[in-house]
Amino acid sequence: MTALDRWLSRVENVLAALGIFVLILIIGAVCAEIVLRTFFARPQVWVIEFSEYGLLYVTFFGTAWLMRQDGHVRVDLLTNALSADWKRRLALASEAIGCAVSVVLTVFGVIVTLDAQRRGLFKPTILEFPTWIVLLVIPLGSMLLALRFLQRFVALWQRSLEPR
Repeated sequence: MTALDRWLSRVENVLAALGIFVLILIIGAVCAEIVLRTFFARPQVWVIEFSEYGLLYVTFFGTAWLMRQDGHVRVDLLTNALSADWKRRLALASEAIGCAVSVVLTVFGVIVTLDAQRRGLFKPTILEFPTWIVLLVIPLGSMLLALRFLQRFVALWQRSLEPR
């Protein structure tokens, strides 16, 4: 396990724990909303917006961790029919494309987030949340995902160079 992998794993674990915490908050808020709306006729207007932002954070907090756990959905109908060499080639291509897409998402996420922060943008909603805080998780999660794709690509590449 490399130093990058250890560091990345720690950060992923912290963000996954934060994601779980946010998910628990969403569940609690929705349950409270149901009870307050149904039994007390006191709906909470912030719950839907909070849940939307929370789901965005849960998604981007968990993607790199899920990649490390090898938990993303795969369609392996085609790859099961291929030789080991072709499977390796496709895996390398997949890791490279995933890394490239994550880097693009990171770069544009940083640009948009900084622009929203510089301009002082707010979401014109009930909570009037600063837009940059909502967007901040996108470049953060994408950067970690890009690093995880890169780590997986390098590990796969090194394994392919080993003598058979």
